[in-house]
Amino acid sequence: MTISEKIAEYVKRQPYGGVFTHKQLVKRFGGHGPLISQSLKKLKEAELIAPLERGLWQRPKPTRFGPAFATPEKIVSVLAKERKAFVVPSGAKALNEFGASTQMPMKPVFISTKRIQPIKLGKAQIEFKYSQAFEHAVKHLRGLSKDEKETAARLWVALEYAGKEHAEREGNVFKKVYLSLSEKGQKKLISALEGKLKWAQPILE
Repeated sequence: MTISEKIAEYVKRQPYGGVFTHKQLVKRFGGHGPLISQSLKKLKEAELIAPLERGLWQRPKPTRFGPAFATPEKIVSVLAKERKAFVVPSGAKALNEFGASTQMPMKPVFISTKRIQPIKLGKAQIEFKYSQAFEHAVKHLRGLSKDEKETAARLWVALEYAGKEHAEREGNVFKKVYLSLSEKGQKKLISALEGKLKWAQPILE
């Protein structure tokens, strides 16, 4: 089986909405970067895959209304791993998910420990906001499991977005999320709430 055939077979096995990178394919098939690029170009021309940005691809689902693209969450998950960044939904989304706000953000926005350019997704756009404070806070969360680290990070961005007054008003909601963390997770989050977010510590403890 040629490299081109292997790439076509790989894409065929991807679920609709699946996201993958050129780098993943190079690693999977032991090099052959230029050949893989040519194969991807042909699959794009056949409208079997679509580029998201340089080196990042998706397999859109064909529908009578046009292609259905991958979810922002799926794209961000693959991109974060590729860029070695830690990324969580914006504070507004986290507040809504925790039940501390009924407002839903109109567009997908994520907070990142690295600078990432916006990604067009059909007529929509995924936006990334780099935060030095968030990058510093995430360092305090090292040593936690993937899920717990994400919960603690989401709580951090939710508190930062909410502000002191809103956070005090919805204190029970924030406290409930905080108590879902292990003792280790709680301690690490409290240590991450320093400087301008020090006011949040007594709300949680």
